[in-house]
Amino acid sequence: MQAETKTKLLASMHAGRLVIVCGAGLSMAAPSNLPAAWRVAEASFDKYTLETDPTCNPVLRHDLEAFAQHFVGLHTLQSVFIESLVPWQMFVKPPNAGHAAVADFLVTRAAVAALSANYDMLIEQSAIANGFDFQNSLDGDEATTRFRTQGPLLKFHGCATRDRLATVWAPSQLTEPPIADRIAKSKTWMAANLRQKDLLVVGFWSDWAYLNTLLGTVLDGLAPLSVTVIDLADAAALQAKAPDLWALAHGPQVQFTHVQESGAEALAELRKAFSQNYLRGVLAAGKEAFEAVTGVACDPAWLEPPDFDNETLYSLRRDAEGVPAGRPASRSKPSQCEILGVFHLLLRQAGAALTGSGYDLAGRSIRVVNGAGAVLSQLRTKFIEAPAIAPTDIVVAAGATSLPLPGSVVRPGSAGSFIRPTAMGDWYDLDGARLELGI
Repeated sequence: MQAETKTKLLASMHAGRLVIVCGAGLSMAAPSNLPAAWRVAEASFDKYTLETDPTCNPVLRHDLEAFAQHFVGLHTLQSVFIESLVPWQMFVKPPNAGHAAVADFLVTRAAVAALSANYDMLIEQSAIANGFDFQNSLDGDEATTRFRTQGPLLKFHGCATRDRLATVWAPSQLTEPPIADRIAKSKTWMAANLRQKDLLVVGFWSDWAYLNTLLGTVLDGLAPLSVTVIDLADAAALQAKAPDLWALAHGPQVQFTHVQESGAEALAELRKAFSQNYLRGVLAAGKEAFEAVTGVACDPAWLEPPDFDNETLYSLRRDAEGVPAGRPASRSKPSQCEILGVFHLLLRQAGAALTGSGYDLAGRSIRVVNGAGAVLSQLRTKFIEAPAIAPTDIVVAAGATSLPLPGSVVRPGSAGSFIRPTAMGDWYDLDGARLELGI
């Protein structure tokens, strides 16, 4: 993804204008590797002809939409096709980096909302794996409810685990309840909440052609300010597969950008830039106080975030929020991190080397967490993490207050035991850490 496009999307996030539209192509990237429409059609057709009707028209074997419509005519779309023939096990796979990015953006509200045409639960799984009580929405009324705690994930096409029988497979379903009712509620909610936003369309131009038509119906009237499409296909293929979406993306006053790249890879790039911007903000917040305390001009290099992978950067963001492993990072912008930023800069001034868990200084590993407004002894008990978390010698709760109060008594544990381990390392507030480390 070009730096200009990345910057534009990050600016849209911080302005509260970014809406992500996810299509089947997002879930086809490794390690998810969800099936293309023709594979779903083949699997369901082969099962049907083997077990029930060997005379079924072979033309339907590669046309999922037509094959599903065949069962509409037999009045068995739900009872036979959806319930018995759809290979739902093909949709049970691990999330990829794109799912993790969308989940992160919704939990932190960096994205206003995400609209998904996918049945799978891979975005939800990514959020839940980070400890967030994430719930999807099947219509606009549910999206309104979800907005209280997260950016809504509106699955207008249906969900593999919630009301599976009401998933969309055939065009005739769009005018019948409950699908027609859901679409109407979704359009009402979107018109009220998503008009004139910036759309980031990821992996939608796939071979699930009827989903493109459905999305065009749902998005009608949104009048986006910009549309950024991330898809490996060229412009001619995009226009041919989804003419309604192409028309929306090229409407009057719409700024259109096509990123010819894997959706999962592009989202991972965007998430990395988002995390680095967050950590850059933490460091910048401490600059003024650092210079006042030390009398030393801050080296610009000290204000740059580390170049780690997404999951490592996510862990550092979690520490910057004062949140232990197993709980989600939930902020899109740093908050109450001036003292935290000061201590990071003190370590960098002292020549501490960056590591995935914090720093290394004179052979001692140091983890820095945000203790703003917390009592040190109580914060320490919140960071009772699994033995799998890499241990550190020193944990600095920058901004915490050290009071003569004992934390909860917790027995020491060991890897593989059922006894909860104690919080790692020796814990210090800012002043205690400076004395201990001599910085």
